[in-house]
Amino acid sequence: MVLVSVQVSRSRMDRMGAAPPFALTTTRLRADLVERLGVRLRRVALDGVLADLDRAGEWCPVPGRAAGGGFTWDDVDRDDPRWWPQGVASTRSGAVLLVSWYARRDRLLRTPGSRISVVDRTHPEGPRYRHVLLVVPRRALGTVVMGTVPVHAGGIAVHGDLLLVADTLFGVRVFRLGDVMAVPRRPTGAGGDASRGRAGVPWRSALGGFGARGCDHVLPQLMAFRVPLSAGRRRLRHSFLSVGEVEGRGNLVVGEYRRKDDRPPRLARYPLDPRTGLPEVDDQGWCVPLEVYGDQPRRMQGVAVHGSTWFATASTGEGSAGDLYSGAPGAWRRHRGVLPPGPEDLDWSRPGEELWGVSEWPGRRWVFPVATDRW
Repeated sequence: MVLVSVQVSRSRMDRMGAAPPFALTTTRLRADLVERLGVRLRRVALDGVLADLDRAGEWCPVPGRAAGGGFTWDDVDRDDPRWWPQGVASTRSGAVLLVSWYARRDRLLRTPGSRISVVDRTHPEGPRYRHVLLVVPRRALGTVVMGTVPVHAGGIAVHGDLLLVADTLFGVRVFRLGDVMAVPRRPTGAGGDASRGRAGVPWRSALGGFGARGCDHVLPQLMAFRVPLSAGRRRLRHSFLSVGEVEGRGNLVVGEYRRKDDRPPRLARYPLDPRTGLPEVDDQGWCVPLEVYGDQPRRMQGVAVHGSTWFATASTGEGSAGDLYSGAPGAWRRHRGVLPPGPEDLDWSRPGEELWGVSEWPGRRWVFPVATDRW
């Protein structure tokens, strides 16, 4: 393990006139825009989505010695070549799972952005879920419009009512689950088929109406934690993230995906403010990591930590089973081929003490518990 020091004296930072290494800084709050959007739309929060789930998953066996019995999506989502599942987060003691998806860009480089699937895995008839489109509220011509969130969403975490979403190049985006809003469907006569597309680009009609074709719910962004432009080539890629306890304190853990021939990946952990649930910011406006770990496993896709125990996933290609790492940074034990192909993010459910994972390849998309007691 290579432990990169991030303790830089304040006087030296002041002389440098730059952020400490791997620090994040906050963007402005969009709470006013979210509230204005809530006047036009109906705020339903997470409970409103759970009361109106419109898709059915299916319990099924999952390949891999470390994977327990999980579930897959409906026929469309299981094979959809445009939308790819990435992140997973557990809430309500594991009864509800959130899974993030990103959309591949079309030939004109357009994308509907990213979305969250809200899954009730305790439904008596099997897993039920609904998609919620992530959006950014913005001012335009005196009104509030919704923009897409065009990120890979390679990792997500729930901390209280907050949803944290990894933004690979720029940091972490923050949403409040209480801000989920129902969107009226676009009328057929307003210039398009109301049923066209499962989750298209948000739109604003000339009359000021809102919609998100194919998604009946949206979740507007509240704020973000950004990597400063001055970070340059040293900047930490926020490929995935999770929330967990380290030494009795809540931490945000961030990691990099790097290919075999790329520079060594890194992991970093940031303190969480117990009052707000957000990454803790010092009096200079910086969120500085407690530790940064260099030379981590290649092709990491997700990490989760609880106490002194860490787990990480790594992919090995479309046709190959994934790897599971257990232990801690610098003391990993590699378990080859014990996960399904294309393993992605990880997240603990507490107090249930279950570790959940997700896989991405079309036709082989599963959400599954990891049998941590074996490894």
